[in-house]
Formats: sequence, structure tokens, C-alpha cells
Amino acid sequence: MYQKSYTKSFLDIDAQITLLKSRGMLFHDENIAKKSLLNLNYYRLSGYWSPFQNQDDIFKDNTYFEEIINIYEFDSKLKLLLFGAIEKIEISVRTKFAYYLSRKYGSHPLIVENFKYTKKYTQTYDKLIKEKDRKNQHIFVEHYKNNYTEVLPPIWACVEIMTFGILSQFIINIKDISIQNAIAGDYKLGTSELESIVYHLSILRNDIAHHSRIYNKTFKIMPKIPNKLKSTSNQNAIGYIYNTIVLIDYLLKQIDNKSDFMDEINTLIITHHVDKRKMGYPREIL
Repeated sequence: MYQKSYTKSFLDIDAQITLLKSRGMLFHDENIAKKSLLNLNYYRLSGYWSPFQNQDDIFKDNTYFEEIINIYEFDSKLKLLLFGAIEKIEISVRTKFAYYLSRKYGSHPLIVENFKYTKKYTQTYDKLIKEKDRKNQHIFVEHYKNNYTEVLPPIWACVEIMTFGILSQFIINIKDISIQNAIAGDYKLGTSELESIVYHLSILRNDIAHHSRIYNKTFKIMPKIPNKLKSTSNQNAIGYIYNTIVLIDYLLKQIDNKSDFMDEINTLIITHHVDKRKMGYPREIL
């Protein structure tokens, strides 16, 4: 592939405004726009305004900078709601993983004999050791290290230092199918369904933690949609966040049937007047 040297030069805030105006962007208040650019980064915002541009970078008619900021603010609040919801699911799955494994194998079940694939187990275990060493300032980790001989704390403490990604990799690799069935059964799901959803949510959580855009984005790795949710999901918009929202709402209601997650999402959409089609919402509920 032919490569060339990067030649674009620095643009101060006034020059950024001038460039946007030359491409057809409109402004209600340029002073507020300057402040936004100084705090939010031109390049970050470009991911939000690119759908409003033609192939020649010219903006479509009546594209206002303030609308871009509205979408950005909506996306930020959406990510907070999603992150909080995923945290509840993650804690619940962690708890069940520790409970069912320790019920059968005792306090230290994370040994190779209890998992299907040795290579995958070793990779996941090594990640957990690194995570434990990285979090050795945690009081319970330091206490365990100073008082016991085992490399890892008991499983009910271990899950508190696992990332969601590590947790999902362990769950997929459990040898005893009855343990997988027990975990998934608590959510009224099949094992492959739960494994797929947990893996997807671990990726989404990382995207949110790294401030990636969620609105108007398609995800390459999507979970299996359980048959019971196919009527409320959108099979014509696989990869969009709507189907993930449906899955999260379902899991939260299995954890707490008083969950109002979907209501919070709908209120946020109404408040910011965003286009739900960009999230993959089905036509009948637009």
C-alpha cells in the first residue's frame, strides 16, 4: 500500500470554525461553538458530524453545529446509562459464576482441570494474574497475599478483580455444562445465548470506557438474540445499539423486575430529540 507523509497543519479554534463554515456548517452562536471545540476536540466531534457530510466533506443543508453538540451530549448520557446497566449485569454474573463454581469445587476452582480448553484457560488465567498484580493495592488482595500461600484469593474474592472480559472467557470455557446451565438458567437463557451476550457486553463496556461513540454506530460482534426476544428486537438492524438495549433491559428485569432502564432510555431520546433510526429502532416504534 502506498503511504505518504502527513501534511495537514495545526488549526487554531478560529480557523476550525472558518473551515467548518466553508464546508457549509451553520452556527447559532460561534462563541459557544468555540468553547465546545476547545473542550471537546475537533477530531472527536468529527465522528458525530460525518454522517451530515457528503462525500466531498460538504455538509448537508441546514446542518447546525448545535445539533452536533446535542447528539454528542445525548451519546454521552446514553453511555452513562449503558455503563451503569452493564455494571449491574456484570456484578450479577460475577456472583453467580463464583457461587456455582465454589459450590461444586470449593474456594479455589480456577484450575485447568475444570475448564475445557487448556490453551484458552492458560491465556485467561495469565490475564487474571496480571490483573491481580495490577490491583495489589486493594486491601483484600494485600491481606490475602500476606496471609495465605495460594497464588489467587478464593473465587468469591477473585471475581472482584476480574475484568468483564476475563469473566466472559472463563464462563465460555467451563467444562461442567451443569454449571453453565445453572448460571444461564438464572436468567432464563440458554448457555450459548448468555455466553454470547456477556462477551458482547464486555466489548461494549470497553468501548464506553474508552469514550467511543455509540450513537449511529454498528457493532461488528453482536450477540445471539434469544427467540423470546426476537419479537421486540429488530432483525433488520443487526449491529445497532437498539438490540443491545433490548438485551440489557431483559437481563436487568431478570435481576430486578422493577428496573426502569428502558424508560430512562426513552426519556433521554425524547429529551434530545435524536433520530431513533440511527440506533436501529424498528419502524413501528419510531
